[in-house]
Formats: sequence, C-alpha cells, structure tokens
Amino acid sequence: MTAIGPVDRKAVMKLLIPALICNMLAFTSILPLFPTILNYYSEEGHRDWLYDISVKVLQSFQEAIGVPHSERYDKVFFGGFLGSLFSALQFISSPTLGSLSDIYGRRAIISLCCIVTFISYVNWLKADTFAYFVLARILGGLSKGNINVATAIVSDVYTPEDHPKGMALIGISYSLGFLIGPMIGAYFSTIASSTDSPFAAPAIFSIVLTVIEFAFLFFLPETLDLKEQKSLDDIKKTRKELITPKDLFQFTAVNAPQDKKKEMQKIGWIYFLFLFLYSGLEFTLPFLTHLRFDFDNMQQGKLYLFTGLLMLPIQGKYVRKTPIEKQKAVAEFGIACIIPAYLLVAVAQTPLVLYAGLFFYAIASATVVTSLTSLVHVIYPQNEKGVLAGIFRSLGCLARALGPVISSTFFWLLGATSCYIMGALLLIFPLILLKRLENPAAKKTV
Repeated sequence: MTAIGPVDRKAVMKLLIPALICNMLAFTSILPLFPTILNYYSEEGHRDWLYDISVKVLQSFQEAIGVPHSERYDKVFFGGFLGSLFSALQFISSPTLGSLSDIYGRRAIISLCCIVTFISYVNWLKADTFAYFVLARILGGLSKGNINVATAIVSDVYTPEDHPKGMALIGISYSLGFLIGPMIGAYFSTIASSTDSPFAAPAIFSIVLTVIEFAFLFFLPETLDLKEQKSLDDIKKTRKELITPKDLFQFTAVNAPQDKKKEMQKIGWIYFLFLFLYSGLEFTLPFLTHLRFDFDNMQQGKLYLFTGLLMLPIQGKYVRKTPIEKQKAVAEFGIACIIPAYLLVAVAQTPLVLYAGLFFYAIASATVVTSLTSLVHVIYPQNEKGVLAGIFRSLGCLARALGPVISSTFFWLLGATSCYIMGALLLIFPLILLKRLENPAAKKTV
C-alpha cells in the first residue's frame, strides 16, 4: 500500500497526536502518586487480603536480596512491581490488539482501547480497596496496546522513507506526556494527604483527558486499506505466535521470506536488550536519588521535566528530519550516549553530576526506540503493519516487565554504584550488535 496523500496524512496526524498526548498525560500523572496511594491502601478499612499477601511476598523478596526495611523503600519497591505488572499486561495485549487492527481497522481498535482505559480510570476513582485498584491497573495495562495501533497508523500514512517523521511525532507526544504529567502528579501528591480520597483529583483529571482523547479519535479517519485487511481466521492461526516469547523473538507471525525475518530478528534482539537494561536502571533511579540526595516527589518530578525539555527538540528537530537511511546512525548515537549517562549517574555525588548524566540519558530516550522502530518497518511486508507493530511493541513491554525486577535485585545486592557501572558496560553489547547490523534502509535506497 502506498501512503495516503499529504492532505489526508496531515488530517490524520492532527487528530492522532493530540489524542496520544491526552493519553500520556493521564498515564504519567499517576507515577509520582504510588507512595501516597499505597499508604491509603495500608490503612484500616482499605487494606484487604490482596494487599496483605502482596506485602508478605514483597518483604520475603526484600529479605532475600538484602533490601533494608524502610516504609519509603517498601512503597517505591511496591510501585515498581505494579509497574512491572502493567508492562507484563501490555506484553500480552500489544500484539493481539495490533493484529486485530489489521482485521477491524485502526480506528475501531484504538477507540476500543480508549473506552477500556476510561473504564479503568472510573474504577480507579471508585477503588476503595487494593484489589479494586489492581483491577483498574489490569484494565489499564490491557488497553495500553493503543500505541501499537498508533504505530500502525503511522505506517499506513507514511512511506517507509518518511516513517521516522511519523514516529518522531509519536515520540514528541510521549515527551510532552512525561514532561507535564509527572509534575501534575507530583502536585496531586502534595495535596493528597489533605483530602479524603488521595486519588479523586488525579482520577477525575485522567477521566476528563480520556473523554477528550475519545473525541479526537471519533473524528479519526480509517487508514487501513481494505486490500490489506486480514481475516479472523488468519489471526486465529497465529494466536500462539503473538504471545509466546520464542515466537515473538523469531517474528513467526509475520508472513515474510526467511532472510527478511532474520533482519527483523536482529533488530528485535537489539531493541529488547537495550530496553531491558535501560528500563531496569531507569526504574532504580528514584532509589538512588533518595539515598544520595533525599529527593522528594516534587524533586523527582523535576527530573522528568529536565529530560522532557531536552527530548522535545531532539525528536522534533533532529530525529524527525533525519532521513530513513541515517536512522541506524541515530540509534547508534543514542545507545552510545546512554553508556556515559549511566556511568555519570553511578558516580554522581552532587546534583550537578546527576543532571549531567541525565543530559545524555535524554538524548538516548529521544532517539533509540524511535529509530529502531523505523528501521524494522522498512523491512516488513506491506499487509501486516499491525502485527509487526504489535510484536515489536511487545518485545519492549517484555523488557520493561523484566528489567526493573532484575535491576532492583542487583541494585540492592551490589549497591547503586556497581549496579549502574555494570549496566552501563552491558549496554555496550546492543551497541556492538547494532554497529555490525547491515543497514536495511540503505539497501532500500540502492
């Protein structure tokens, strides 16, 4: 399928990007609230059987790896496990929703995700017990496959050569969400203790944003070409291939020649290894800033603000305008930046050195995922955009589900400095693999 014309493309992106920004603002506003929320569910009247079981399991794990007993540590660790659960659910739902969009259309599936997200926020507003809150998070995690569908929409309306421009716009919506959302959440955390329900305001805020998101999606044109529409029987045949890790790494569900699959597999492994190490160290950053600098929620929010302000111009001015044949070099540069970023964080004894590390971290955050995603979409067969987007996204979700747990274990066993140095050195491996990879985009331009 050829890309939709410039006018239609512009109309699609004018609706899709604001919808994604609303989605990300709602999603990120909860991040600084986890300690307050968990305090709420630890109180009499809100504490239930699921909370008690979760605490016992968590404390046993902490004892096994030597985490010091502290209420602050427990809450952050608890929040991390909830985050891993969220990513694990995305891992399950992402390829399925992406492939369903190849059958029923992008607009229908991304709108369905929005509706389920709305239900999850309504449940969050009414969640007076921990089990009810976890149910809300489960619904939210399962509906987060909307990003896969958005990626498929970009692939529909952009040619492979222009794909980085569309992916950069998605990246910008992410950056705006992480730029503003955590600061709003941090503000909510400062006023939560003075209200009866610590999450009434952020839940209502998220509900309103989701309604606005749905309004944008309601007018979104369908971008799936009917000639590329797949049947339900096709999806049933590949159901196992969409959720089994082995099949995901092998891109089994994609109907392509073996040589093309090998190219996809190489990029998939690089993508997974990078995000596995990157997300694990990213998650332990609040531990480090609390231990060394005693940062509170607002100061943590400022870290997001700093990185977000750097990511926006990089994605808008650099990644978006870089031609597809040079996206591999952009990804290499990004991975090369994350190595000194984590080395600086490892040795940082002052906020100035910490922020120097975050400068390089922001460059990597703004470039690597977008560029690798664009590269893999140069290879794929034209009638399976949703399936490929779902598989690639699920590899990222799997990495984000495993990375924080494993990285936290090493953080407490080895200490912050050793953990970050080891992680930085391990990131050399995906960089080497990427440098050895033949540029698929360069072959397309020959």
